[in-house]
Amino acid sequence: MIQRHDRHETARDRARVAAELLEEARLLTETAMLATATTPDAASAAPRNGNGHGNGNGYGNNGNGHRSASRPLKSIPPIRSEAERALTALDVSLAAQPDSVPLLLERATQLGGMGRYSAARADLERALVLDPASVTVRTALGIVLLRKGLWASAVPHLRIVVEAESWSPTAWFYLGEALNHVDDLDGALAAFCRAAELDPRHAKALYGQGVVLDRLRRPDDAARLYRRSREAAGR
Repeated sequence: MIQRHDRHETARDRARVAAELLEEARLLTETAMLATATTPDAASAAPRNGNGHGNGNGYGNNGNGHRSASRPLKSIPPIRSEAERALTALDVSLAAQPDSVPLLLERATQLGGMGRYSAARADLERALVLDPASVTVRTALGIVLLRKGLWASAVPHLRIVVEAESWSPTAWFYLGEALNHVDDLDGALAAFCRAAELDPRHAKALYGQGVVLDRLRRPDDAARLYRRSREAAGR
């Protein structure tokens, strides 16, 4: 379960949660979203009498087993997923408290988990206006921008995050991802290296180093980092 960030008392805990919020939400949504129901076949939905014919009880068949044009079957509404129900509850809460930064962050997390990154970005930008010093909000915004492929827009937010939380390997990794995509290869390599220094088992940071080294035409060094990444991931 994703916990609301205001339950974490320390700045370190809040930043750690923010760095993992949307990733966790995305993974949960990919594996747990419920499918919507389709309208069942009308004939199979109708109760049967002893002769196998539909009876005249209002389900669309008359006493002779023929379809009654005057009593059409009602379509069954689609089942709402847990994510949609949670989003509706957050909409209601924010209607009553539109300037609540924790609620805006929580709704952005939910929206991000549903792949609705533009709406998540709008909530996070609103939250950042209300609380410009929030590293938690800025981290989440940086991740949303990454998900949208807006690498250059994400970079300044992520630079602020690593300045405030220089101990966080996750923050350094995301900065490395953004810098790699804007072709700042030296900066990306430094960020990935810092992430791996802080967490030597950070397989993605090790792999990121390999990618950048490949781009820098250092294939032997890249192969070594790919191998370390596989080892760290247990493969």
